[in-house]
Amino acid sequence: MKKLILLSLFSLTLYNCNDPIVFDQKKIRSQITLEETKSILFTLSSNEMKGRDSNTGGYFKAADFVIAYFKENRITPFYPEYKDSLVTQGVLSYNIVGNIGNYKPKQKTVMIGAHLDHLGIKETEGDIIYNGANDNAAGSTAVIQIARFLAQYKWKQNIIIALFADEEKGLKGAYHLAERIIEEGVDLAYMVNFEMIGTTLTSGENQVYLTGYKRSNMADEMNKISSDFVQFLPQAKELNLFKRSDNYAFHEVFNVPAQTLSSFDFKNFDFYHKAGDEAEKLNMENMNQIISTSAFTLAKLLEEQVTISLIQKQ
Repeated sequence: MKKLILLSLFSLTLYNCNDPIVFDQKKIRSQITLEETKSILFTLSSNEMKGRDSNTGGYFKAADFVIAYFKENRITPFYPEYKDSLVTQGVLSYNIVGNIGNYKPKQKTVMIGAHLDHLGIKETEGDIIYNGANDNAAGSTAVIQIARFLAQYKWKQNIIIALFADEEKGLKGAYHLAERIIEEGVDLAYMVNFEMIGTTLTSGENQVYLTGYKRSNMADEMNKISSDFVQFLPQAKELNLFKRSDNYAFHEVFNVPAQTLSSFDFKNFDFYHKAGDEAEKLNMENMNQIISTSAFTLAKLLEEQVTISLIQKQ
């Protein structure tokens, strides 16, 4: 971790000297390492986290880990102590909300997010802890690593980093944050959500699909940067996945592009919402590739100030 921090400080110094930013896939891969990806994923999906549900208390252990990571890597709190509090089913919980750099109200805002919670503990035979490695420790791992990478630079947009509570209880955390920030006047341009990226898409390695593919130009603009990275998955439309993850809250509240990247296509993983969703079953090399390609792609979108816009309903 110390080596990563030194790399980050060196890169930031280069940027502050007004040298041009040069985003190179190989350099990004050297910073978003397989070792760190494994470390974060295995931590978030360990038995100690008790399935990351607020009812078991495991969610708060995972949240503490994320907040400590944010503090160590210069991701500043968007709200005091990073917490956007809400009550779900009588339990006080909170989204974790960070910011890259200094928030400027007159600037456009881009959000990168994933849900941190999972199903907790269920009284079943055998394994009772639902670790949720793919769903969604994998997506959370991607978001916090991408945030660390982006925090090396200054941007012309506000970048909010959000880890959501209570997705498994009906997108409660995402809706709470969306409704709060629209009231506070945040000018959200688009939102990119990460969900279940720990498996290899049936179409090939280092690929994801985008929910609501035809609702915006997001896939087209991402593929201009990273060719064939974002695929169209017909089942995503058939199963209405666009409305089944946290992106949908921001689309509905703001009416802007808000979409999810995923590699779980219902053919490549047999443990969705099962106790067997554990880190050892994931393809860590492919997941690490997805994270570094996503970091590169998002950095280029931000650097070039690409406009992501709605084009049609799917």
